[in-house]
Amino acid sequence: MSTLRRLAPWCFALALVIYLRPYTGIRHDATLYLAQALRLLDPDIFNRDLFFVAGSQADFTLFPQLLASLLRHFQPGDLFLVLSLLGRIAFYGASWYLIRALFPPAWRWPSLLALIVMPTRYGAYSIFAYAEPFLTSRPYAEAMALFGLGFLVRRKHMAGILVLGAAGILHPLQGFAAVLLAWCWLVLHDRRWLWSLLALIPVIALAAFRVGPFAGLVIAIDYDWWELIYMSSGQIYLGTWEPRDWCIVLADFYFLYLLSRRAQADSLLAQFCAAALAAFAIGMTFSAVLADLLQLVLPVGLQSWRVLWLVHWLAMAGIPYLVWEQWQRTPREWVPVVLLVAIALTGASISRITLPWAVLGLIPLHILWPHVTRKVSAPTRAIVLVGLVAVIVAATFRYQMRAWLVFEVFGGDFERVRQDVVILGYPLFAGALSFGLVWLYGRGPRWGALLGALSIVGLVGSFLLWDSRSPWTRVMEGSPGTNVFGVALPRDASVYWYATEPSPLGPWLVLNRANYFSIFQLSGQMFNRGTSMQGIQRQLQVGPVNSQGEICDMVNAVNKDPHACWIGKPGLQYMCSPYRDVPAPDYFVLPFRQQEHVLGSWTPRHPDSGTPLGTFYLYRCSDWAGQGIPESENRLLAPEGLNEA
Repeated sequence: MSTLRRLAPWCFALALVIYLRPYTGIRHDATLYLAQALRLLDPDIFNRDLFFVAGSQADFTLFPQLLASLLRHFQPGDLFLVLSLLGRIAFYGASWYLIRALFPPAWRWPSLLALIVMPTRYGAYSIFAYAEPFLTSRPYAEAMALFGLGFLVRRKHMAGILVLGAAGILHPLQGFAAVLLAWCWLVLHDRRWLWSLLALIPVIALAAFRVGPFAGLVIAIDYDWWELIYMSSGQIYLGTWEPRDWCIVLADFYFLYLLSRRAQADSLLAQFCAAALAAFAIGMTFSAVLADLLQLVLPVGLQSWRVLWLVHWLAMAGIPYLVWEQWQRTPREWVPVVLLVAIALTGASISRITLPWAVLGLIPLHILWPHVTRKVSAPTRAIVLVGLVAVIVAATFRYQMRAWLVFEVFGGDFERVRQDVVILGYPLFAGALSFGLVWLYGRGPRWGALLGALSIVGLVGSFLLWDSRSPWTRVMEGSPGTNVFGVALPRDASVYWYATEPSPLGPWLVLNRANYFSIFQLSGQMFNRGTSMQGIQRQLQVGPVNSQGEICDMVNAVNKDPHACWIGKPGLQYMCSPYRDVPAPDYFVLPFRQQEHVLGSWTPRHPDSGTPLGTFYLYRCSDWAGQGIPESENRLLAPEGLNEA
């Protein structure tokens, strides 16, 4: 019984980690790390890829080398699945290590559970998150950063510095944010660490002589480059963030401020919060001045605002402590407690689904309440409390309605959307479940043993459900380097693959060939001007086909006929005709059967039922190339020629 009780919190926490963040395959930035590793294995193929022609993000991390060495022995689909799970476990293991150093013993498990159930997103447009549910170097770098900070808090300075250095090698941006916080921590404890700023002298010298990436400290991004970055990667500039995004930043800042004030004076938690607030101020100021205002190349790429990942991490971990401390501070006073819960549920959630702007009223009310509480009558308190509950209910209702609408857009298919996770993973529900189980756990050994047994069952069930890749993703990841079209493509061929759901996996993983253009390839354009310039040229080259493809998707869906529409010949001639120094793709893949020049077709099938998932057709661009595009033609104008059956 005692063993089951000891296992209960560990198994429950791990079950939550696995259940709330199911694995959906090689997607998002995971595709970029796959390409970087594939390039190391087949440089003659991928050096021609847009993602690499002007330089690569892989120049700043060792992670692709590690992936490439493993891909020599394992299939990409299996490898990415296992490494994603290990990265997530490493992140929360490192979180536990730092939490143990910062929080009082009674609040360590509640803090870890809060980290698990609360949203992990920060920054603009809910794009960025820590502990991502797909494979990148970030979760591993974040885990090392948390371990490094844990070492520093325990005064193991050498170990902390070495581990933080390893984090920077894996992902410089996440590592730099942790180094900034670590430096603030060290300076707060010993002002002699200010002398470490002398290390900036050789950096400035290297910048003055324009050596390597340090030249970016004195070179500004020109207007043309800035405009292209702004179009597809504007989220890296603070000036593009929406008011809703700043509301989430405000909520994190407020929680951090409260932690620094309400933690025991001179405790490690209070000191760490002070260091985090200082790092927050420095990081955001650097971004605002050096990136947004001066447009310097290196600060733009360094994205020092990413210190927010640590600010958000600490704010989320501190919520249980703050709520309990508030209850102890004002016993039998529900309004300030519910205010904190409302701020957490609205301001710390996904920015485009819940109501983050509500914190603009909730935070001032929480600040003012202690000063006016004695003047507030009981009926007024009841009205305020009802209003706060209404805010929480409204945020929950809005989230659930949006969640069901998205589910309907995907055809109500549980294989494509884990709707159970979307619904039950809402912080109010997952948090209430966690709170209830923590309360029961403290009721006695028998309850603890029962929860231990249930947690083991939940852990097994979570593992069984964790691989939630859609049928299409499973097919793609199960076909690496396969001649699915029955046509041997030259190793130096580039392929444009149009699909309803954009992904570079078709050319990269299935065909093992260079991808002509995908919006994913522009993710690192702030590091290389050439990527931006060539990217926009290729985007214009495929623009007519892409636009017509989107229309055909709708036409075919309305008609429930995959052959109701196809791309017009002028659009294909436009794409396949080189323009000045912009090459055309060698081959292209469409989900539409054209009337001529079909080289091959592929009908992927559901891995379990064998049901067709659609058909893709391979074409050779030389069969469609026209007489060239006149020099005077406006490349922004898409030619006509859409065909419908």
